[in-house]
Amino acid sequence: MATLKPPSATTRSSSSSGTPTGPPKAPLKADPTATISDTVIFHGKHSVTIGAGTVIHPRVRFYAYEGPIVIGDGCIIGEKTIIGASPSSSSSSSSSIETPTRLSYFVTIGPQCTIKPGAHIHSSSAIEALCTLNRHADIGSHSKICSGCEIPERGSVPEWTVVWGSGIGQRRRRAREAKTPGPAVTVAAQVAQIPAPGPAPSGKVIEDARLMVLQKEREILGRMLVPAGPKKR
Repeated sequence: MATLKPPSATTRSSSSSGTPTGPPKAPLKADPTATISDTVIFHGKHSVTIGAGTVIHPRVRFYAYEGPIVIGDGCIIGEKTIIGASPSSSSSSSSSIETPTRLSYFVTIGPQCTIKPGAHIHSSSAIEALCTLNRHADIGSHSKICSGCEIPERGSVPEWTVVWGSGIGQRRRRAREAKTPGPAVTVAAQVAQIPAPGPAPSGKVIEDARLMVLQKEREILGRMLVPAGPKKR
């Protein structure tokens, strides 16, 4: 597994100092607090933006041929995931219309997922391993796509929804009745130094606690990975 290291500057160029042959290197704008593996690939003519505190695992591929790719703050992208589409699989590579691909903040993507151009994953959603989100798929906030599921082109998943099963899977909306957070959630908020959540759906109480734990794990991971290996020149 390649060593993860944060980018050496606010904007890290992905262009090679060698010969100009090969696919075009996408311009990369990465926050200094992001952690990006040396084996991540950035190809395309549009920009790729990585937000603060985001962790990109080894062998992730970004194909920004059809439009910019924007990754929000605090995201985790698992190994061998593909975001975008290569020129051979791009249906509109000759079109002048840009198709942005967006991940909002605190999105978690499991290993070996495929996120195609135009997909929008809203905040605090979790995409498990081996999932496929086809073009212009829209995943609502705090939703969960279970392992191996596929969301069809222009498919929409409402917020607070779990998708599971084969093919495009099945959907079930989470409970909506309000519930006051328990003591464990309040303590987790104090540890994370953020305001305690108010009354919310029962699923949200659990989700708030999960996000607080992820935030602390992300902070610890960043501190552990910073000294791992020499800095790039």
